[in-house]
Amino acid sequence: MNRHLATLLTLIPACWMTTAPAETLGLGQVVEETARSNPDAVIAESRIAEARAMLAAAGAAFQPRVSIESSYMITNQPVSVFGSVLNQEAYSNSLDFNNVPDTDNFNLRGVVSYPLYAGGGPAAARDGARAMLEAAGHGRAAVRQVLAAEAASAYLAVWRSRALVTAAEAAVKSFENHVELISRRETEGTSLRTDLLDMQVRLAAAREDLARARNGNELTRHALRNLMGRENGSIDIAGGTPRIAVPGNGVVPQRPELRASAATESAADAAIRELKAGRKPRVDLFGSVEENYGARNDSGAANYTAGIMLKWDLWDGGEKKSRTEAAIARAEAARQRSRLLRLSVDLEIKQARLGLKEAEERLAVSAKSVEQAEESVALVQTRYAEGLALSTQLIDAETALTVARVRRTEAEVDRMRAIVMLRRALGLPIL
Repeated sequence: MNRHLATLLTLIPACWMTTAPAETLGLGQVVEETARSNPDAVIAESRIAEARAMLAAAGAAFQPRVSIESSYMITNQPVSVFGSVLNQEAYSNSLDFNNVPDTDNFNLRGVVSYPLYAGGGPAAARDGARAMLEAAGHGRAAVRQVLAAEAASAYLAVWRSRALVTAAEAAVKSFENHVELISRRETEGTSLRTDLLDMQVRLAAAREDLARARNGNELTRHALRNLMGRENGSIDIAGGTPRIAVPGNGVVPQRPELRASAATESAADAAIRELKAGRKPRVDLFGSVEENYGARNDSGAANYTAGIMLKWDLWDGGEKKSRTEAAIARAEAARQRSRLLRLSVDLEIKQARLGLKEAEERLAVSAKSVEQAEESVALVQTRYAEGLALSTQLIDAETALTVARVRRTEAEVDRMRAIVMLRRALGLPIL
């Protein structure tokens, strides 16, 4: 008994979790959370962080290099011994280079170098990194716009599935009323048994449609939750028809992909300048301070070195030339990708505008069809009540009304989706 009670108590929290009410969200909340928490949005933020780090790395080329070196050695190699005792200021005339003693040396050295001229390579690398950071920023904006459009579409899918549930519930309620009416008429002897059976069969089919509609609504809500980046809980959408403004005809496209593509072109051009700079001379300042100490001589001394160095690679087998040619080819490919993107955006905008026009025309037609179907059902119901119509006519009228309502719902959703796609094509915020 106690064991069963304990098991029941452990199941109570699970029951609470499964029966917890779904969180109701508006379209704006869904779009905002998706753009913030979807994995693609997080990945885009990571690319921004990576691009910032690369820009900082490119800027480091303008800073001096400071390093510390340390070593210890012991040797009887004459040249090394001679150098060590000189650095330690321990030289004496008694040193026999034909029979040098073992000598050790501890060296601690600090080195500083600074680039005076590198042919513009570091500046080009920094410009390229800055362009890539800009491209990453526009890429993040593009990802957010895509996610906003997907979130709005998923939201509308939930809205559509809920409207289909409402239409299915109305059909079930109507057929239930018809079954009740025919049952009374059968009892009164004014209706056939086959009429009642036909209506009951149609009621069963309507209940199946309702079950499918409810399952579809549950699935679309779960898909929306996943798109938002949530892994737990249940959500639902707010009541009412979503309001999404139709953009005007004179709106200029503001697609972040176009800006990102232009920034990528700039980065490709900067890569060419960086490679060309590698074929120019390089001038560096350098200096070092070191301390040498020998335990065997018990002597040590400090030294310094300073100077300027010129380096010019006159021949590298054509490596830099080939790399530059490859960079030029990549830059041309980037320009053509930008051109292709502009053409694609132009077509996308045209398709979106035509899609919106078609959806609006379909909505007008479907709304009229619902009015006509509702009027037809009312007339057939009246005629059936007067014994002037068959039950099959009533079934057909109710079926036609359900179909008309579904078509109107589809047209409403398609129109709102077309607005979303047009705003997305123009690069405008969804809301």
